[in-house]
Amino acid sequence: MSAARPRRAAAVALAVLTLVAGCSHATAIPSVAPAVATTTLLTRLGADTIAIEQFTRTATHMEGVLVSRTPATRMSRYSVDLGPNGRPTRADFSVRKGDGTPLPGELQSLSIRYTQDSIYLVGHRSAGDTSRAIAARGDILPYTTNSYGLYELAFARLLASGRDSIQFSLVPLALQVRTLTPLAVKLIGKDSARIDFFGNPLYARHDGRGGIQLVDGSKTTVKVRVERVPTTDLPALGRVWAAADEAGSPIGQVSSRDTLNATVGRAHVWIDYGRPALRGRDVWVNGVLGDTLWRTGANAATQLRSDVDLVIGGATIPAGTYSLWTAVTPGGYRLVVNRQYGQWGTVYDSKRDLVRVPLREATVAQPAERFTIALEPLAGADQVLTFTWGTRQLSVPISAK
Repeated sequence: MSAARPRRAAAVALAVLTLVAGCSHATAIPSVAPAVATTTLLTRLGADTIAIEQFTRTATHMEGVLVSRTPATRMSRYSVDLGPNGRPTRADFSVRKGDGTPLPGELQSLSIRYTQDSIYLVGHRSAGDTSRAIAARGDILPYTTNSYGLYELAFARLLASGRDSIQFSLVPLALQVRTLTPLAVKLIGKDSARIDFFGNPLYARHDGRGGIQLVDGSKTTVKVRVERVPTTDLPALGRVWAAADEAGSPIGQVSSRDTLNATVGRAHVWIDYGRPALRGRDVWVNGVLGDTLWRTGANAATQLRSDVDLVIGGATIPAGTYSLWTAVTPGGYRLVVNRQYGQWGTVYDSKRDLVRVPLREATVAQPAERFTIALEPLAGADQVLTFTWGTRQLSVPISAK
């Protein structure tokens, strides 16, 4: 091996430690030389590190630690026991603050037992235990937000079965779970897999034995990228991030929720929407966040309500509640007003479109870190409805009829 290669590996390890420590000055977090093979996955949203996960997995057991930063630092620990066929038989899960201290008033830990047709959950609190049971048959996969390591259980199950696809039931590591979500996982070639992540493809590259190397979430609603990195001291990292939270520098919610209340002429207008952040991304590529039809925000569908008929972009919108979408067409952006409302932002039925009106595109001098919807004065009683994110703004005239 050349002398350049060890220096390059050391530089990579140092870059990871600096990156995961964020803006804190306490970046001297030691690397760990584990006694057994350990995988560490770093999850980024744009330029921000939002989670780092570290785990070990054998044919009969998997356990891991997950430190996440949204909206505040939390440290989760999980362990999963597996039967001879790779199906989970039991699991334990706990969540603490980033510094390892308990979360006041919240669940201290969760114990789960999986049988052939049921899942039994016991939540442990200082005031006592709470038990629940739900029906579950077939292949199941434990899940918790920001964990991508647990998908290795699905890859291992597939590789052992000799099949190229399995329909799993996704089971959150949470006491409040009521229903299970179907999750299709398909192997692609010798080292890749496609996961049907809540209706969108999540792509993963593995080492041929199920060990994750890379996860690409650009085609999903979460837009993350997950990479394998050198092992690091997660408890120390959790303390660093928790200290940053206490100092007033938390990473915050991935997408906050906001409401716009305004008067347009004699109409009272209400708009409810999610506000994703740039996080160093160029969001206006191939549409918005890569989508040619965007929910005009994040999470739940953006909603507009008016008690008086409106005119938006020359089109009449009867009084009522609607969802708003942004479509990319060869001629530019268009605002879609849809009769369906109250749904999640991936649920769109084109047959319920009311109108599509052109949006004017412009640049702004002051970039907006978070997506912002606003109403600004125009001529007379008219106003302009604006959608601003980064250095770009889309707008359309709006007035009461």
